[in-house]
Amino acid sequence: MSLVITKLLGLVTVQDAGRIGRMHEGLSHGGALVPSLLAWTNRAVANPDDTAGIEVLGRLVVRATAALDVSVGGSTHALQIDDELAIESEPRRVTYLALRGGVAAPVVLGSCSTHLSAGLGAPLRAGTTVAASSVASILDDKPLPDLDALDPIRVIPGPDAFPAMIAGPYKIASTSDRVGTRLDGPRLARSDAPERSRPMARGAIEVPRDGLPIVLGPEHPTTGGYPVIAVIASDDLDRFFSIRPGGSVRFVIA
Repeated sequence: MSLVITKLLGLVTVQDAGRIGRMHEGLSHGGALVPSLLAWTNRAVANPDDTAGIEVLGRLVVRATAALDVSVGGSTHALQIDDELAIESEPRRVTYLALRGGVAAPVVLGSCSTHLSAGLGAPLRAGTTVAASSVASILDDKPLPDLDALDPIRVIPGPDAFPAMIAGPYKIASTSDRVGTRLDGPRLARSDAPERSRPMARGAIEVPRDGLPIVLGPEHPTTGGYPVIAVIASDDLDRFFSIRPGGSVRFVIA
């Protein structure tokens, strides 16, 4: 059972839970930009939460080559031969396409995830065939965060916290990618502290020399030298990374 990608606009990759425990080898965790949305999508077709699916940042059209059950962001579709399905990440930044049984993709260093920064895998292209795998149907039942909550994104002050660190609001810049989410809004005056290398983490908020913050994503570098003013609280990470380009975000100290 498989799908053929007939049209594609944006970045489309295979993602699962990523590669854990390899930061000391210079490889960040990677994996789904919004893991809870991938989990929700997988549950709709009876896959375990971390089953490999297709991450869509943009627009994708697929055609079924056989009868196949799929899910898009949690909505199920029973496709028949030659049925086409259009998938858009809007109104979020990202959405996921899950195939019952998962996406068949090579496992490299313990994961199927495409990690462009590390040169692992490549974006999917028009004309690519995506085959279904055969993972066991085991549903997870842990609670998933509410991605539609309108509360400010909570942050924990970092080692280089600025007095104006929660100035805003900011908008998600269109130049954002899986390495970092760039924010448009008030520029922050940097301190005179020298830049120094330190370990990085998903959700860390850096301030480069232009004063516009960057929130590190799943393909972040393992170390960095820009001042780190805060780190997004782990429970709010998925909600932040689901905000579409142009969408607004406010921060508050946890």
